[in-house]
Amino acid sequence: MRLLTLFRLPFAIAVLAALGAAVSGSPVLVVLAGLAGAGIFVLGRDPERNEPSHPLGIVSPVDGRVESVQRLEDPFLRRDALAIVVQQGWIAPAILCSPAEGRIVQIWAGPEIPGHVDGERLAIHLRTDEDDDVVFSVSRPGLSRGPLRWSVQPGERVGQGQRRGLAGWGRRATLYLPPESTPAVQSGVSVEAGADLLCQLVHGG
Repeated sequence: MRLLTLFRLPFAIAVLAALGAAVSGSPVLVVLAGLAGAGIFVLGRDPERNEPSHPLGIVSPVDGRVESVQRLEDPFLRRDALAIVVQQGWIAPAILCSPAEGRIVQIWAGPEIPGHVDGERLAIHLRTDEDDDVVFSVSRPGLSRGPLRWSVQPGERVGQGQRRGLAGWGRRATLYLPPESTPAVQSGVSVEAGADLLCQLVHGG
């Protein structure tokens, strides 16, 4: 089990603090430092995942549970869309993965998001090599916390399932997909970021 880069230094500090407390003979400080290290490790873990191989597939950008699968209007591209919402777990890995292979077209943040409401923080428009438009947004409902970052800029390519950002914890990811896409999940199903298939894009043969 690996640690995300952001959490390696805090984890090392917690381990050193626990060792120092042990040398000084302070069991209370040993326990406190140990608990801090364990918490950092749980929240900052970077689990190994099998590389996905889903031609025309869309994988989950975060670890969590599918909250809804429905057809509604995409507020970003103003089109009918298949919308899939994944609610991230509170102690899920903080990784944020690309749902498909393609090129980043546009990134919105905070108030720049079309139809922005309180809690929305990041939205990304990706165009696949087959010219399908995929939009995924990450919101911060309630008391969710943690870093929210995306490292791929417009014009750059990204691979299916690649870890290219941080999503924090307890957030909600919404994917807006072409309306003819075929869902591969239903509400209540648990999914893993960068690995589990959410839907299949459809192209006429």
